[in-house]
Amino acid sequence: MNRGGRVNFIHTEVPAGLEGHGVGSLLARTALDDARARQLRVVPSCPFVRGYIRRHPEHRGLVTGQDSPEL
Repeated sequence: MNRGGRVNFIHTEVPAGLEGHGVGSLLARTALDDARARQLRVVPSCPFVRGYIRRHPEHRGLVTGQDSPEL
């Protein structure tokens, strides 16, 4: 959801048969790369995306200070 130069990642889901195969990480990385390319700030409401950003600090700069709980 894109509002006012920010995109809110609210949920990440992959089919049960694909869990543990890196599909969720690929989705998160692709979405974050797209936000960077479109010069959007990120609101990581989704726990998976928040955790992905925590593990991949190169994406932390996309998150605004007020939108970075637990990072």
